[in-house]
Amino acid sequence: MIRYRRGVDVLAMLADSGYTSYRMRHEHLMGERSMQKLRDGKLPSWAELDRLCTLIGCHPCDLLEYIPEPPGNTRRHPDTD
Repeated sequence: MIRYRRGVDVLAMLADSGYTSYRMRHEHLMGERSMQKLRDGKLPSWAELDRLCTLIGCHPCDLLEYIPEPPGNTRRHPDTD
């Protein structure tokens, strides 16, 4: 499973870099739907992740982590359905 690293607040990181939700929408950097996904803690698309890393100045591994599923677990992650 891929998830945000513990303690990572992407919206706070954006704000620290000068990107408020108003600025993100006003400058067409990210739409409201994508911003809501961030608020809800849902994973972004690849394009959104690329944009986030560009704006914040980080690497995907700074935001996300991989947690291996136990062997034999075939349950699909709800965000991939």
